[in-house]
Amino acid sequence: MNARAILFAVASAVTTVLLAGAATIELLSAVYGESPGVGMLGLVVGLVVGVSVGAGVAVTAGRFSGISLAALVAYATFGVAFLAIAGLRYVNAPGADALFTFPVHLAVSLLLALAFAVLTARGLVRGVRPSV
Repeated sequence: MNARAILFAVASAVTTVLLAGAATIELLSAVYGESPGVGMLGLVVGLVVGVSVGAGVAVTAGRFSGISLAALVAYATFGVAFLAIAGLRYVNAPGADALFTFPVHLAVSLLLALAFAVLTARGLVRGVRPSV
């Protein structure tokens, strides 16, 4: 296991925590309504699934190549970009709240993920090499 595998594992875990937690909260809110317990359960589910995915990626990151590597880079980039933009909004960076409405926030995160995936597939991201 090298630094690249650990970086992919952490970034993939972040993405999974966000997605699994949000999905759990939405599903439980539809059944039980809005309550603090639903949010806490969503967070716990997200953390458990995220740690599991991160461990799996850490063990298998060296085996990814080509399109699967580009997909892993896209998945990992999405969560990190989404969290970074949320951080900008949280610290009240000037203009961030007005610029990054939720649809824009989501679109920018997806576009960054797509851009890094394309760059990885073409071999243009330093330190991440597609298979030969």
